[in-house]
Amino acid sequence: MEVAPTIQWGYLIYLTVFRVCQYFGAKEECQYCDINHNWRQHKAAGRPYTGVKPVDEVLEALAIIDRYDTAGTSHAYTLTGGSVTSKVDGLEEADFYGRYAKAIEERFPGRWIGKVVAQALPRADVQRFRDYGVQIYHPNYEVWDKRLFELYCPGKERYVGREEWHRRILESAEVFGPRNVIPNFVAGIEMAEPFGFTTVDEAIESTTEGLQYFMSRGILPRFTTWCPEPTTPLGRTNPQGAPLEYHIRLLEAYRATMEANGLSTPPGYGPPGAGNAVFSVSSFMDTLPADAPVSA
Repeated sequence: MEVAPTIQWGYLIYLTVFRVCQYFGAKEECQYCDINHNWRQHKAAGRPYTGVKPVDEVLEALAIIDRYDTAGTSHAYTLTGGSVTSKVDGLEEADFYGRYAKAIEERFPGRWIGKVVAQALPRADVQRFRDYGVQIYHPNYEVWDKRLFELYCPGKERYVGREEWHRRILESAEVFGPRNVIPNFVAGIEMAEPFGFTTVDEAIESTTEGLQYFMSRGILPRFTTWCPEPTTPLGRTNPQGAPLEYHIRLLEAYRATMEANGLSTPPGYGPPGAGNAVFSVSSFMDTLPADAPVSA
């Protein structure tokens, strides 16, 4: 008799299907991201490294989760990876990531909330994500300050540009609905030396301006805490990361801005509150009221 493995499945399944980024090299790579550095290290060491995950392998992994997650603790999947500036497997970004969503939704209709992390794409591409079955769109804006965006995300500034990136985020809300557009920013790089803000006050003021810009339009950003990667430019010069005071005050500013704009918790992240949060980078969920309305 086969015995099911004892595994505690997480709320959110991460599917990194493209483990390299076409923003490549010093003049294009985001200065805090090590996705291409990892690729280079593996190649230099002669290790096998799958840059593109085959669709059938993704479906196989999800079939195992679906089979053994009898309690239904996994609720969402996120398709993520590097940016596509030309094509991968002959496909542009929306169709490259979209093919995974399409295959998952056909194999497991309605089983999980489908999310995708991708660039801020033109409306027609965003609509294709929706048509493929994606429910939540993460067009990450990384850092709010204009000067820092240009310095830290040179490829994104060159190919799209900060203002166009923001315009596309707002436009995508017309496709998915504002609640289902959740752009991420990397909390802490605002204070990275030598270009970042030198005081916590300045950093929080700038980041809160970005929060207000999106939240006032019904779009609720999330954030991931910057963990300095030693192979990246910002990681090499800032091994300590941002000060604790910044992160505490950011949580206060996030909650206050969210409440001021009458928004509830972001969809697809489970229950809020200390001890309740299930998202892997869940500090913003931990600090929200436990009795706050929970989105699906």
